[in-house]
Amino acid sequence: MSAYWFLALIPFLGGLALTALEARNAVTEHLIRRLGRPTEGVVTDHVASREGTYAVLHPVIRWVDADGVEHEHAVPGPTDAHRLAKGTRVRVRHLPGVPESVSLDSPERYRMALLGLCLGVLLWVGTLTAVLIRIATLLPRSLW
Repeated sequence: MSAYWFLALIPFLGGLALTALEARNAVTEHLIRRLGRPTEGVVTDHVASREGTYAVLHPVIRWVDADGVEHEHAVPGPTDAHRLAKGTRVRVRHLPGVPESVSLDSPERYRMALLGLCLGVLLWVGTLTAVLIRIATLLPRSLW
């Protein structure tokens, strides 16, 4: 085999990294959905953050937790902030005692994490399969 087979490391390692990242996101979302307390909040503003090469708007949501303390945080994620105008009432979930863990009570982030997880597994398993098939075709017939 030539040195070009080291190029197969790119999709293999990329797939492993994507799988690990999206598995972490899926577990986090699962924990927030399972252990988090649902409450109702109001969109009070939008804040821009720089992600990549363009600015992304995130809705800022104000809510009151079970202890009666009012919180206001920007909600990260793939939510289109233009869908949520100021004054819109939304359902949010947060972990008790950790108001920064707030997320919209929507299955969208969990679905995106599962999709990324499947794509990552497809990348590294596909690359591994291609390399193993190539190695098997290079083996002498006497080993079969």
